[in-house]
Amino acid sequence: MQAPFSRIVPGSVVPPTLRVESESDDLRQDLRRWLRNNDPGPEPFEYEARMAALTRWQRQLHRAGFIGLSWPTEFGGGGMGLAAEAVLCQELATTSMPQLINRLALYTWGPTILSLGTPAQKARFLPGMLDAGEIWCQGFSEPDAGSDLAAVRTRAQVSGDVLVVDGQKVWTSRAELSKWNALLVRTDPEGVRHSGLSVLIVDMESPGVTVRPLLQMLGEPHFSEVFFEGVEVPLENVLGGLGNGWDVAMEAMAYERGLFVLERTTGLRRRLADLVDRLDELGKIENAVASLGVLESKLDLLDAQVFRTLAHQENGTLVPGSSSVDKLFLADVYQDIFATAFDHLSGDGLDDGWIHDLLESRSVSIYSGTSEIQRNVIARRLLGL
Repeated sequence: MQAPFSRIVPGSVVPPTLRVESESDDLRQDLRRWLRNNDPGPEPFEYEARMAALTRWQRQLHRAGFIGLSWPTEFGGGGMGLAAEAVLCQELATTSMPQLINRLALYTWGPTILSLGTPAQKARFLPGMLDAGEIWCQGFSEPDAGSDLAAVRTRAQVSGDVLVVDGQKVWTSRAELSKWNALLVRTDPEGVRHSGLSVLIVDMESPGVTVRPLLQMLGEPHFSEVFFEGVEVPLENVLGGLGNGWDVAMEAMAYERGLFVLERTTGLRRRLADLVDRLDELGKIENAVASLGVLESKLDLLDAQVFRTLAHQENGTLVPGSSSVDKLFLADVYQDIFATAFDHLSGDGLDDGWIHDLLESRSVSIYSGTSEIQRNVIARRLLGL
């Protein structure tokens, strides 16, 4: 009988190895030196000021040559492999440096356009991603189609050389800052479920686009509702061809999980170390040793899984849906770490930072596809159940 997980890796249970360039060690040292000399200091607390600071930060990294390391040189990249991107993710997270504000573009839609875009689309959209000159968001979820992307009802009708879009999206991250929206719409009204969908690159400054920010319990408008009323989108902004939206979306989701999960995993490892130090200071470490050991083991497993995903991405062998394993496991480990912190620090050890992270951890099992949906994807696509 075939081992269940052999279906995840075509032809073998042994994953490919991520290609590590000889420059990777030099890159890591160069990046560490640069970070020591260019520490931006604490992020502003006020939301708008923080977003402006994050934009400046990515622009600085781009000028220094650290953004788009795996992209082709003709599009402003470094011409290296995904191992170089992994170095950047790890070093930024390990040193608690600010995140990349345009990472949705860098990690997801840049690679998707490089794979599926026309020459004109590559020339137009890629440069602004690198220096954060043009922020991207993603219009997938809808009020009645959260994680069930095949149920989207936002429509786009061809009218001459444009598509006219009408509908609504919700939970759109950074919509209020974005220039471009990778929008999943139904272009064939007769299409059922996965058929008849298309991905459009929509200018968020177009007439008929309305953004309404949604305040989270942290008091920040990270998410928004976005309304489209008669919004005209040039046909040349269809990504991957009309009617191919489901395949485009699935390829984009595969890219989204790799580097993003690695970045989060590295950050969680640093927070686990912070927890160990805090418990040691309070004299509570002895009662937490078993729990901390389990968390460390889970992070090791998550590291191995995400590098396996990156290797498949680089080799072009990533099975659609397989990165759902990464997302599901990330949510589990993320919430476990901060629940453990709450359990052992309650009383005299919890500060605002731990409470913030505990609250934020609840969102991980919801965004980018709920954990329930990820389990369905794994069961159906990977295990054939």
